[in-house]
Amino acid sequence: MSNTRGFEIPHYRDLKEMLLKNAERFSDELAFHYFLKDKKETVSFAKTAEDAFALASYFAGLGLSDARIALYAENSYEWIITYFAAVISNNVIVPLDKELKPAEAAKLFDACGAETLIYSSKKAELAEILQDKLKHSLCLDNFKEALEKGKAQAKETKIEEIELDLEKPCIFIFTSGTTGVPKCAMLCQRNIMSDMILSIESLKFPKGTVCVLPLNHTFGMMACVLCQFYCGYPVFINGGLKYILRDINEAKPGHISVVPLFVESFYKSIWKNAKKSGKDKLLKKMIKVSNGLRKVGIDLRRKFFKSVIDAFGGNLEMIITGGAPIPDELILGFDDLGIKVVNGFGITECSPIVSLSLLEGNKLGSIGKPIKNVEMKVINKNEDGEGELCVKGDIVMLGYYNNPEATAAVFEDGWFLTGDFGRIDEDGFVFITGRKKNIIILENGKNVYPEELEYLIGRIEGVTEVLVYAEDGFITAEIYAEDMSFKDSISSAIKNELNASVAQYKQVHKIKFRDSEFEKTTTKKIKR
Repeated sequence: MSNTRGFEIPHYRDLKEMLLKNAERFSDELAFHYFLKDKKETVSFAKTAEDAFALASYFAGLGLSDARIALYAENSYEWIITYFAAVISNNVIVPLDKELKPAEAAKLFDACGAETLIYSSKKAELAEILQDKLKHSLCLDNFKEALEKGKAQAKETKIEEIELDLEKPCIFIFTSGTTGVPKCAMLCQRNIMSDMILSIESLKFPKGTVCVLPLNHTFGMMACVLCQFYCGYPVFINGGLKYILRDINEAKPGHISVVPLFVESFYKSIWKNAKKSGKDKLLKKMIKVSNGLRKVGIDLRRKFFKSVIDAFGGNLEMIITGGAPIPDELILGFDDLGIKVVNGFGITECSPIVSLSLLEGNKLGSIGKPIKNVEMKVINKNEDGEGELCVKGDIVMLGYYNNPEATAAVFEDGWFLTGDFGRIDEDGFVFITGRKKNIIILENGKNVYPEELEYLIGRIEGVTEVLVYAEDGFITAEIYAEDMSFKDSISSAIKNELNASVAQYKQVHKIKFRDSEFEKTTTKKIKR
């Protein structure tokens, strides 16, 4: 398993150089593939670069330079090319969440000072709302025509000769936190290139992936597209959540990047199918035998559990996840079957990957260690050594657009204050306790991190979703159980087992059950 194919990872200066050099190095090799109206489409590395430079020339022909180009569309090849074209033509790409209502997207369009909109036909309502403000717009239905115009004027624009300023903003990303008004983080070429190269060097991921995550989020674009293109690996662009397993079986990826919710869903489906076919007891027995053999240096997992791995295309070796805590049981459960689960920590303002739980020697419950050339420290520690996690390195953003107060609030002596609370142990492993803005401060001054209790409650059989907060001075657990027959056993487990395992001030005193799922962000985090 190697991400370098036997050659050293080149340190490209910027995204333009990456496109040009990899078009030469990998030329006709597969870069992207996807279904378009049930027909399989394939695109080479050379064609990807050709299209990106053609669209960049189209933008230049419109007179766009240092312009904010908003992109409001579903994941697609055209989306990726628009992103590349904007950043290599000395402009700023502003990806907007496709899940936003047009009126919400219009507010963000105004907030970032954009005057150009690229959109899909499904998102045409935003173009109608903004019609009096738009200098330029392009519906992706007319993508091919724009490419042809760009090719015709390429000799005049000469995108290849534009020297990009590594310190100049090229990407505006609106933070997608679970609370508050989104802020617009400014990222430059230095940020993106550093995070890409350092992440690749820190984690050897196997060849091939399926792009499932929304590309308007930094982790989706970084993990599913940029790192793959840098390594010369093919990306299958998922056609929608209902097609995930279809696309995985079509692409046969070596790894996938998903949120923890999908990791849990995949794992449950494995055992559901095993039970349905009457093979769950056999599977448990084989895992026990396999783990016994591993203790004496014999690893037969890929043979023993071939049928399980075949359900995910046959080549899956690794699942990369982040954005929320992931139960140790899932990491160990997939490891039993021969699939590594790599957990990490990322934040929009850090381009976004900060730390990764590397395959060997990691500690359960940890988000691993910082990627290469990135520093982390803890400030304002409490008696348990927990405090706010801070990051320093080339991956850290320039600041928030048009918001000096918010920028000043998150920087201290060159360190970025993440807003996450946690600790770093004696071996350098990082553990996250919770978010600063979510902390429950009790009357006695004690701090309770709701995420810690949510993690523990989430492990109780029958709990589908949980949110912990303070209500009337009591720590309250609000729970959604898909199967309400577990209601009494869940309550009993919290009162008798969980409360006995935590400090008295952390104990849950109120339990509420709800009839429906919690409202979530587009990255499947519960909105607080």
